[in-house]
Amino acid sequence: MRVSLPGLYIALGIVLAGLIHLVAVLTLPLLAPRDAQARLAALGPANTMIQLPAAAPGRQVMPLMAPDVRYAVCRYDLSKGPVRLRARIANGLWLIAFYTPLGENFYAVVGADMKQPEVDLIIATADQTVEEVGVDAPEAFDKVVVVSSPVVEGIALIRAPLAGSSRSAEAERALKATYCGPHNGSS
Repeated sequence: MRVSLPGLYIALGIVLAGLIHLVAVLTLPLLAPRDAQARLAALGPANTMIQLPAAAPGRQVMPLMAPDVRYAVCRYDLSKGPVRLRARIANGLWLIAFYTPLGENFYAVVGADMKQPEVDLIIATADQTVEEVGVDAPEAFDKVVVVSSPVVEGIALIRAPLAGSSRSAEAERALKATYCGPHNGSS
């Protein structure tokens, strides 16, 4: 079978266009000037729990925020050591998810899977050791979950769906009571 020269140019043009499209799609998130990390950095310092305002049309901190969900975020920085996240799960619909700065989810805790209403997490990199600092008894440390973060800086997001419009104040109070800070800090 013999391939004509114009047909070869067309095939090469299609392959080249496909490669350019693929490279553009894969590099676009890296070139975005206002990624999640930059948007959240404008709201407050790292290692602090920040409650996001309720989503409304044209007034969303992050894309695709649902109006019947309340959110809180902690932009964590593990460069000075592990970070502790404590929350009281108001209902089984809650979700705590951890993301890299590029938006890759690497760990999640669902409220329905928890055996107790209190969640106590320590975020650390693989090379950081987590000791029983600030824990009164070894039994209390058994309830602490250590999350191994693949990155030094990341995002912890608490998603609290409302179990009815009258539950908004309850969810907001529970989110305000969450703590995100140094592992050996107090809350």
